[in-house]
Amino acid sequence: MSTRSNPFLALLLSVIFPGVGQIYNREIKKGLVIFGSSLSLGLLSYWLSGFNKIAAALALLLLWISAAVDAYKIAKTTGQAAEFYYRKSYVVAMLLLVGPLALPLLWQSPNFSSVACWTWTVIVVGAALLFVATPYLLNWLIG
Repeated sequence: MSTRSNPFLALLLSVIFPGVGQIYNREIKKGLVIFGSSLSLGLLSYWLSGFNKIAAALALLLLWISAAVDAYKIAKTTGQAAEFYYRKSYVVAMLLLVGPLALPLLWQSPNFSSVACWTWTVIVVGAALLFVATPYLLNWLIG
């Protein structure tokens, strides 16, 4: 039995459903996180309105494209982690775009110390909670 995945099949699977290419490449946890994040962003882009809808849709597009590229590169390099996927710049960009949905990527990256992981986690979760609570706080203050 060959352990090498077909790069074009991994790409096609990930283009059809984000994360399925990673599952095909035997990266089950990463694939499920990508699939769940994409599903969440898709639901958010449907549910939200205005600029938030556009931001969620753009984050979904970026995640979808990066998942497809990652599935292809992993299959092509016979299962070795793609170099760009864990780079600090990519992880930080994902944290800023998709917030808490990118936390598993942060914690799996070998390029961040545990102090940096905890710091980013507190910042991202705090910003997400502030984002969710702001309308209620404004309504309480104004109303």
